[in-house]
Amino acid sequence: MATTIASGHGGHRSSSSTSGAAILAAFIPTFITAVIYIAIFAAIRNKYRKIYAPRTFLGVVPEKDQTPESSTKGESWFQTYRKLPDHFVLQHNSLDAYLYLRFLKFIIGVCLLGCILTWPILLPANITGGGTATQLDRLSFSNVESKNILWAHVLVAWVFFSAVILLIARERLRLIGARQAFLLDTTRSARLSSRTVLFLNAPPEACQPEYMGKYFGNDAERTWPVKDMGDLEELIARRSGTAFALESAEVDLIKHAVKRNKKQSRPVNGASSLENGQTLVPEAERPKQRNPPVVGSKFDPIDKARKMIGELTARIDTVRAAPGRNIPEQAAVFVAFSDQAAAHRAFQEIKFGPTMPMQDRFLAVEPKGVLWNNLAMPLSRRLSKASVALAFVIAFTIFFSIPIGIIGTISNAKYLADNVKWLRWLNDLPPVLLGLLTGLVPPYLTSTFVSYVPKLFRHVAKLSGEPTTGQAELKTQTWYFVFQVFQVFLVTTFSSGAAAVASQIIQNPGDAPNLLASSLPKASNFYLTYFILQGTSSAASTVLNYSDLFEFLFYERFMDKTPRQHYSTYAKMKGTPWASWYPKFTNFLVISIVYACVAPLVLGFATAGLTIYYFAYRHQLLFVCQTKVDTQGEAYKRALQQMPTGLYIAELCLIGLFSAKGAVVQTTLMVVLLIVTAGLNLVLDRMLRPLELYLGVDVWQAQEVPLLAQEDNIPIDDAEALHASAHARRLGLRKLPDPAPRILSDFFDAIITSARGQLASWLDETTFDGDDSAPLKEDDIEKAYTAPAFTSKTPKLWIPRDKLGVSKEEIAQNDEAGLVTTDEAAEIDDEGKLHWDHRFENVPIFSKAKII
Repeated sequence: MATTIASGHGGHRSSSSTSGAAILAAFIPTFITAVIYIAIFAAIRNKYRKIYAPRTFLGVVPEKDQTPESSTKGESWFQTYRKLPDHFVLQHNSLDAYLYLRFLKFIIGVCLLGCILTWPILLPANITGGGTATQLDRLSFSNVESKNILWAHVLVAWVFFSAVILLIARERLRLIGARQAFLLDTTRSARLSSRTVLFLNAPPEACQPEYMGKYFGNDAERTWPVKDMGDLEELIARRSGTAFALESAEVDLIKHAVKRNKKQSRPVNGASSLENGQTLVPEAERPKQRNPPVVGSKFDPIDKARKMIGELTARIDTVRAAPGRNIPEQAAVFVAFSDQAAAHRAFQEIKFGPTMPMQDRFLAVEPKGVLWNNLAMPLSRRLSKASVALAFVIAFTIFFSIPIGIIGTISNAKYLADNVKWLRWLNDLPPVLLGLLTGLVPPYLTSTFVSYVPKLFRHVAKLSGEPTTGQAELKTQTWYFVFQVFQVFLVTTFSSGAAAVASQIIQNPGDAPNLLASSLPKASNFYLTYFILQGTSSAASTVLNYSDLFEFLFYERFMDKTPRQHYSTYAKMKGTPWASWYPKFTNFLVISIVYACVAPLVLGFATAGLTIYYFAYRHQLLFVCQTKVDTQGEAYKRALQQMPTGLYIAELCLIGLFSAKGAVVQTTLMVVLLIVTAGLNLVLDRMLRPLELYLGVDVWQAQEVPLLAQEDNIPIDDAEALHASAHARRLGLRKLPDPAPRILSDFFDAIITSARGQLASWLDETTFDGDDSAPLKEDDIEKAYTAPAFTSKTPKLWIPRDKLGVSKEEIAQNDEAGLVTTDEAAEIDDEGKLHWDHRFENVPIFSKAKII
């Protein structure tokens, strides 16, 4: 019976097999779309350099970090793209940006290795497996009936999965060396942030300067206690909003005056009007508003805004000076140490209170990445908010399976039409339309639905109490990866594979294992088309980036009214949402590993799709994107730690499939492999955690030498032995019998040192005539880690000048109200159109970033 059902199921996919039709139907439209996208990009790229090459000229990118581009004509940009190495991104963008390109190359390499190992062995084995599957299904596990053939799958699984474990371990070691080189680089180590540590949940006494030495040691130089802000941020937001509203109203007034003058054809003589004590715009023609709207009394919004800004400023000053702005009971404090080594030692050694399940110390935090509202939060509140956030994410991830499951069943519409009476009308659809429905629509809908999830998770992570944007991004990355694996992989795989045989399982429950063993591998059809869609049109869409182009043109032409708004739109650059990028492609690797022995063809499609994506993201990081959230390599580390998930799922799937075939010995071997994989990964995590969490550079371990020499019986003048012993201790290898600690330590240390040396040499290649960032003054250092709510000033207003002199009149009135205003670098012409100077050095509200 089982054979008959399985045979019928495979035979059902003959000439109109979902595999062949779906692959073709997905490839043709997506390939055509990709070609069109790339053609459009090539045609408009040089015209819209603001969108497609801002890193080559935009003033917000320091000149030393701009990507060279000799000309905006012809194909010169492509020559630059081709010639620049990946480590140019390291030198001129960020460590995270470079590591992301390395991440893509790493997973491409793993998938390519999988193709090399699986295709010569498993494709012939599956084809001759004794089943009755047709077309592409013959290449998958679903065509295997002979138990002897399963030995090929066991062999490949042991070899490939072991290789993946070793590759991940090697890459984690190289990442440790890369991070060490980057953090120790002379330019970076000299920064104030590199020797500053943020401590949460510190006692209030530790935040007092007079007790700094007692709590943080003699190497502590300066502290910045985090004070309670109360409603300061809300007041400052209201003041800034009111100032920008005043700015907008004054621009409208100037435009109105210019247009009025043009209609009346008057000669321009603003000076004489001012001399007579009259305003250039009569009171009756000044803009008016009503409060409440429609029925309320009229008022002048400009006068009201000036008055409101003064009131808010006075209130802000009062609140800042109030004694209530003190240090909370469970305080947070930034501590600057004498050098980077002292900061890292303090980060490793200083603790307050019992160990909690939440991190309470953060190293090298930059002020621009601090979430100030979350710092002074009591521990109990932080724990409760984190718990609520986690519960929400779990619930959201589970219930999101409803739409994803429905989408997954669409990929097997043909099977459903044959087995569900009210869906039989699907069989009447033209083959091309049915192919589009089953091949293109499901992955497209999945990709679209899922794209909005990380934005939600990122918002929840910031609300959960994380102290920095980097930590919130890492939490989002973890959540989104779980979501990707659960929804995009597990739910979709089950709904795609199980839906095809659900009715047969109901009719013959005893045949469920055989039915699932033959049908679940066919869920790979979804991922073949999913990788096609992602690797063609989605990758091309990443390069074309039409959404940002349309947004820029829309705001530039219709929404932006003031010089500030035009400047803000023009200066805005695309960021690097690591929490969105990493999990998506880590899940790509998970899917590829899981299907490596089940449907090896998936590896080839994944390799091709990921390669195209690599070239797309390489262009983005060289020419377009600016790193706005700095994780200092933590995002890549987390992705590497998540990759073994694919191994666990793959081994569990093979255990289930072998068991369903009744292959006891093969099943046992896969259980052993699962245990070995889990054990190796656990040991690797424990060994590498100290080096990944703490910098662990040997040059900082001089204080260990006497201790090591005494405890390990090592001559104090044997530098090599002392080095190996120190390294073995940090890796937790001392429990192993000799000479294992020394051998493993030397092996690991060789990989770390090699990576550190390579990255250091690239950083040494970067030589500049000078640093174009603003240098830090003593006042800057004093306020470096003080919340902006305590230091921010009323924004400088920027309005355009005009020939009538209305802007001069408004500037004079603003000065009387204590509001600094300028009309430099912007003007209104005689037609009432706004023009502003795109050279950032002339923009009055532009200032060079201070690197702390």
